[in-house]
Amino acid sequence: MSKPIRIVVVDSHPIFRQGVIRTIGRSDGMALVGEGTTAVDVQRLAHEKQPDIVILDIAIRDGLEAVGELAAMGVKCLVLTALDDVLSVSNALAAGANGYILKGVSGLELIGALKAVQGGQPYVTAELAVRLLIGVKGKSLVPKRDAKVQAALTYREQQVLEHITKGYTNQEIAERLGLTIGTIKYYLSQLFKKLHVRNRVQAVLAAKNQSS
Repeated sequence: MSKPIRIVVVDSHPIFRQGVIRTIGRSDGMALVGEGTTAVDVQRLAHEKQPDIVILDIAIRDGLEAVGELAAMGVKCLVLTALDDVLSVSNALAAGANGYILKGVSGLELIGALKAVQGGQPYVTAELAVRLLIGVKGKSLVPKRDAKVQAALTYREQQVLEHITKGYTNQEIAERLGLTIGTIKYYLSQLFKKLHVRNRVQAVLAAKNQSS
């Protein structure tokens, strides 16, 4: 039996936070290991509880900084917030968030987002993803890869990039390409450096923007 996904919830609104906690408690394969209300709680709980994912409302004070701290620690972050503007989404992804969904989503989508993020797949609420790719007044907020960067990608790196844009996990990519997961992780790290991004979500957005 696989280990449950260890989750911390940080949100300043007690009633909403408890609703998220109840949803997690009713879901197989999920385990709440901590809850908090501030950015200080994020860092403390990440160290003490060693969660797999922190569900975080970036509307809290220093919320974006907390996302960056989690990314630096190697802890996945799923943003769950009422902030639905493109700039907030872009800033959260740039800070290192692995997913971004809005308050008001169904419990089913929340659990789906958690499973996707845990599996290494980026997850952004569909409406926000479309708006982010279109950008403000038709101008994307995601920098395009120039010809030099694109040419710098090796054949394998391009293959891996193509697979992550289709939503495949590291395990699935490894199986499809006949490589080990460790090798896939290496190619991903090289991709991130060359694309000047910090995670899979940003890499996917950069790839889609380049192809548009």
